Amino acid sequence: MMRAESPSMSSGVTSSSPRADPSSVDATSRPAPDTALAQGVSPPRDLPGRVMGVEGFVLIERTGNVLAFNTQATLHFGIPAPTRLEHGRLPGCEWVRADGTPLPPHETPLERAFAGEPVDATVWEVLRPDGTRAFLRGTAVPVQGGDGQVAAVLLRTHGVEAPPGAVLEASRLLAEAGALLGESVDAESQLELLLKLLVPTLGDGALLILKPPGEPVRVVASLHADEGRHGLLRELLQRYPPDPSMPGGLPEVFVSGAVGRLCIMSEEHVAAIAQDTEHARLMREVGPHGCLSVPLGARGSILGALMLLRSNVLHAFDAEEERFLSELAHRTALYLENARLLREAREAVRQRDEFLGIASHELKTPLTPLSLKVQLLQKQVVVLAREGKPVPTERVAETLDVVQRQVRRLSRLVDNLLDVSRITAGRLRLELEELDLASVAAEILYRFAPAAAQHGTELELDAPVPVVGRWDRLRLEQVVTNLVSNALKYGAGHPVVLSVEGQGPLARLTVRDHGIGIEPQDLARIFERFERAVSDRHYGGLGLGLYITRQIVEAFGGKVGATSVPGQGSTFLLELPRGDIPEEWLIAHAAPGPTSD
Repeated sequence: MMRAESPSMSSGVTSSSPRADPSSVDATSRPAPDTALAQGVSPPRDLPGRVMGVEGFVLIERTGNVLAFNTQATLHFGIPAPTRLEHGRLPGCEWVRADGTPLPPHETPLERAFAGEPVDATVWEVLRPDGTRAFLRGTAVPVQGGDGQVAAVLLRTHGVEAPPGAVLEASRLLAEAGALLGESVDAESQLELLLKLLVPTLGDGALLILKPPGEPVRVVASLHADEGRHGLLRELLQRYPPDPSMPGGLPEVFVSGAVGRLCIMSEEHVAAIAQDTEHARLMREVGPHGCLSVPLGARGSILGALMLLRSNVLHAFDAEEERFLSELAHRTALYLENARLLREAREAVRQRDEFLGIASHELKTPLTPLSLKVQLLQKQVVVLAREGKPVPTERVAETLDVVQRQVRRLSRLVDNLLDVSRITAGRLRLELEELDLASVAAEILYRFAPAAAQHGTELELDAPVPVVGRWDRLRLEQVVTNLVSNALKYGAGHPVVLSVEGQGPLARLTVRDHGIGIEPQDLARIFERFERAVSDRHYGGLGLGLYITRQIVEAFGGKVGATSVPGQGSTFLLELPRGDIPEEWLIAHAAPGPTSD
């Protein structure tokens, strides 16, 4: 720490009162600050740092008795007024250098003043008992007793803002961080470079932990100033990743977004969170650190935490450092959120382009035979008309049948697109009425019978009793149609079995095929928009049928899922609440139980 000597002072300041033995000075004769000025104590010089508040005033005898300790001094040093000092130390306080290391006892302002040296400093840094750091501007002046020796020390302090250099340093780091984060849209590639701005400038180590909503905790960047500990830190995080379910394992920042402080990772803390002896060993070898963790908050959500580690526990994180780190974390969170939004926008554009390509192909598929048949019929009609011959009825009927099939196919595609639009806009309406799910399933199978016969597929229905509930007929038929259509498409000519049963307030529909099946990693996504488990080149479709099915089922308050074994087929299970129907329907139309012989 830099110190400046008072150029106008000699070995001490002589009191204007008669010389007396230091022991004769008692608390009743404590001089007020104005009295001290009258005794010849000059005020502090105009030093850098804006003065904040009134003056702190402390008068201490050589023996350690505290003769004066005003209210402002208690605020400056963060301690109540003591009655006595031991070895010239203020209770719980440490005088520290700019790098956070404590001053040796003989270099502290009080000890230097007791040694007869007038002490004047630009800025004193004091580590308070609560771990915060105070910047004080003041003087420590020796007061001579009657024997010519130092009888007491007068300490006068003013609180000042953080030195201008510290503000400039924070502004520079924020500017460098902004430039770094603006270099690339690849968010995570820049995060370790970001930590290099903090280490070793503000701490010995740093971690950046992400926990987006619905995703597990990930340490995306870590750094330690010591190369050996850097490797240990990486090993520790790789072998024992942060676990949010473990008490004490993660800071409160992930739960409430509050700033977290840990003065030192003590042996008790290690023992509390270590998963095993190896985990404890790695934590000890990384070293005891104090920790400051701030939330990565953006747009009302907590994305993770930025954690700064410091091995010098005497140099606690102060309020200015907390503000700086919080601002840096906020900017980082915005950068990560913007990068996520950009990725999602790019993915949406990719999906849109892919969908438009598939949709155009699917819409053209029925349009092509439709156009050819109409053109052919038109030519035949023109030729026959010229020859004066009648148009064969069977030829017109055949063409119209093809036209009708292709129009129905086009209508289904357009209806699907409209349904997606309604679902997205929240305009999917349901008109409820009492229906029998078993009857609906039988009717849908009847409609699919000709198509199933063409593919050599047998359709079976297992519905021993009616299963009545309150549903929307059109939407319920749409759900069953989509599931049966899906089973026929991927069933590879094998039997498709439907079963319907009631289980109290629930109705269950099962559609089972024996086709190609679905890979395990694809089961979760087949109910999403524009998703398929197979190539559209071989099976076609917009990838909307199962998505629409799930949305309708969830609108009914039910759920739909699938199980599958690749190569052996798939089973889709639909469960629907039966709604507000008479209780006797639940009993009278329940599935028959086992009979006894």
